[in-house]
Amino acid sequence: MCLIVNNIVFLLNDGYRQEMNPELLQLQSPEDYFSGRGTSTLSLPTQVLFFLRKNREMLQQNALHNRSHHRAILCFNLQTEGRVHLDNLELHFKPGQALLILPYQFHHYSQLSSGKLKWLFCSFEMEPIQFLEPFRNQILNPGEKSNAGLEETLKEWQIPSSSDLQNTQLQCALLRLLLSLRQDRQNSFETKPAEAENSLIRKVNKFLEEWRGQTVIVSDLAASIGYSESRLRVLFKQAAGIPLGAYIHNYRITRAMALLRTSSLSIADVAEQAGFGSPQAFSRIFKQSTTLTPRTYRLNAQ
Repeated sequence: MCLIVNNIVFLLNDGYRQEMNPELLQLQSPEDYFSGRGTSTLSLPTQVLFFLRKNREMLQQNALHNRSHHRAILCFNLQTEGRVHLDNLELHFKPGQALLILPYQFHHYSQLSSGKLKWLFCSFEMEPIQFLEPFRNQILNPGEKSNAGLEETLKEWQIPSSSDLQNTQLQCALLRLLLSLRQDRQNSFETKPAEAENSLIRKVNKFLEEWRGQTVIVSDLAASIGYSESRLRVLFKQAAGIPLGAYIHNYRITRAMALLRTSSLSIADVAEQAGFGSPQAFSRIFKQSTTLTPRTYRLNAQ
């Protein structure tokens, strides 16, 4: 009986012959039979979800309602260029490129070249989070291996999840894809974070960042940018696709969610840092937005 593994021909029960890749069989006896490779603390991605956004309204409104959270979001631009706002950065996102949004990273999309698009998203959870840090604020240019890895992962996703083995195969495929994308990034000449562009949304984000811990008033925001309040609201709705008030509300809730999960600040301090007027107002608004009180949200995150 013949078994072929890694292009090596094994003749079972009759020894083996070195017909292909003989260098692979030049193995030395290990000095220690109890110490080997495979001691990485990296775990498989879990809770994997794939979904597609095909129009501007679906993309922008879902970004508003879903908010930043503890999950990572891997995006592949299959059609239609646009801008992705990550915290205070504005990145030009072109077809054929990929981007990983880290947990708790505030994000929004704007300036889409067409109302019709095809952006593929994969959200997941993964520990340790440090593995994903090299992806922060980086536009990725997937190579041939990464594109093949995406196809493999999608094929695994489309197989009904009826066993632990199938789920593990999906997780392994996604991990291989992430490792390949990290290699693409290391091989790229563009290793520095993209420069922020001086757009209206970026100006608003910069103002919100500088006003952390204070209640944001639209009139003050408009004055700092140099517009009347009404003019700012009109221009912002055109640029972001959502009202300015909803955007600021989303920014504050996102900030509060991150603080509740990643810090030991009291509820009152979280309310202050996120720019809410009082702990009582914060608790009421937070529950309206997430269906959970701040305390329950924090307990569920532990």
